[in-house]
Amino acid sequence: MKYHHSLRRLVGVLNTEDCFLSAVIGTLLVLLFVLDLLTPSGIAIWALYVLPLGLSCWLSDRYLTVVVAGACTVLILLGYPHSPPGASPEVVVINRFLGVLMVWIAAFFLKFDRV
Repeated sequence: MKYHHSLRRLVGVLNTEDCFLSAVIGTLLVLLFVLDLLTPSGIAIWALYVLPLGLSCWLSDRYLTVVVAGACTVLILLGYPHSPPGASPEVVVINRFLGVLMVWIAAFFLKFDRV
């Protein structure tokens, strides 16, 4: 069975510490998404996605920070239609847009801060 080149590269890069940290990051992403789904839309729970994103800076491959930022973006956007109503829709859309912007700005600094 042939695997995509980047998948082989990703699997080959992950050492024991990376596997553990990836599991912690994945667990945090799931927990934050569930919390986002249970919280009214006016409360910015999505801001906590910066925690797993920050943990990604200790992974050995810089590419994985972008992967985590992408996962955070998808979860922020998926949380919008599924969260209980809270604030007005305009406020919620602006709030989520700012959340996605914050995630990518943080990812930029995390990715390019490494020497």
